[in-house]
Amino acid sequence: MPSVVDSIGSLIASIFNAITSAFGAVIALFQNILSTILGVFQTLLSTIWEAISGLAQTFDGLLKFILSNILVIGAVLAGIFLFTVYQQRNGKTATMKKTQ
Repeated sequence: MPSVVDSIGSLIASIFNAITSAFGAVIALFQNILSTILGVFQTLLSTIWEAISGLAQTFDGLLKFILSNILVIGAVLAGIFLFTVYQQRNGKTATMKKTQ
């Protein structure tokens, strides 16, 4: 008789373990799905952030390039202006004479 009682106890324990394992599997499935969704969302935000950062670095380099060229153009224009003022103060005109 004790073997029947032990068998019924083992059967109930097996059923309980099967139900516990099924719930554990369902919970693990939802955890994996949630982890995947959060991973995709994190990757998407990281990609957007890197794109914005790359654009900012591009505009930073472009702005430095433009500013350095503006300084060069400004220096050339200042030189032309000073040369014209120098010629006018010495009594010479900065215009070309007509040749006949």
